[in-house]
Amino acid sequence: MNIGAQLYTVRDFTQTEAGIASTLQKVREIGYRFVHCSRLGPIDPRRLRDLLDQNQLQCVVTHTDPERLLTDIEGVIEEHRVIACDSVGLSMMPERYRGSLEGLRAMIRDYTPSVRAVVDAGLSFHYHNHDIEFIRSGEQTLLDILLAEMPDVKLMMCAFWVQVGGGDPIDWIQRYSHRMRHVHLKDMATRAADVGCGRIMTPVLSGNMNYRGIIKACAKTKTIENLLVEQDECDGDPFDCLKVSFDNLAALFQAMRLS
Repeated sequence: MNIGAQLYTVRDFTQTEAGIASTLQKVREIGYRFVHCSRLGPIDPRRLRDLLDQNQLQCVVTHTDPERLLTDIEGVIEEHRVIACDSVGLSMMPERYRGSLEGLRAMIRDYTPSVRAVVDAGLSFHYHNHDIEFIRSGEQTLLDILLAEMPDVKLMMCAFWVQVGGGDPIDWIQRYSHRMRHVHLKDMATRAADVGCGRIMTPVLSGNMNYRGIIKACAKTKTIENLLVEQDECDGDPFDCLKVSFDNLAALFQAMRLS
């Protein structure tokens, strides 16, 4: 498995071409060799590919504008070919579909032609969960139903949001590993009462989630290729957070190899 960086973590620094260039250099200097491109500012795909190559980085998956997936899927496919990325990602259920089984079924209806176009082009289509898909309909969650009714869609599981939704990330890995290539990692902790008690996001292996167990479960699958560090909110510099996560994961990988 590879350790990658979800560039959404540093989105405030990637809104111009110069910012993207500087960010990719910093990410590579931390030690990452794989990235998930998300929320980048305007940049020609050929220029993005040049910057990735210059920094010896590989884009393994994207989050693509949900509306473009419906209205310009051929353009999306071509851009992915240019940047040498074979995984097209939908970051979240668009708001108009959220909250009900009926909404989910409408999303499935609308996005199925785009999913088929991506798969027919030799790429893979990935859905990234949050907690909103853990609404239950009978004995199943909406996420279970989505995966059952869209068999060509792979799950880009976010362990953090599975746990927020009341699920067990290890259970989801065991049940759906055959549908996973990329997994998102961010940790969870509780802020002290004197600074505003509440759930916060922290670097991987610095919070309270069972990431040693989660990563061991990922390693056993032989199908999960990339563990992608994503921290939507950071206390402090997001590049520092990416570095803490990378160093923690690298140390855990080394310990796993030696055990």
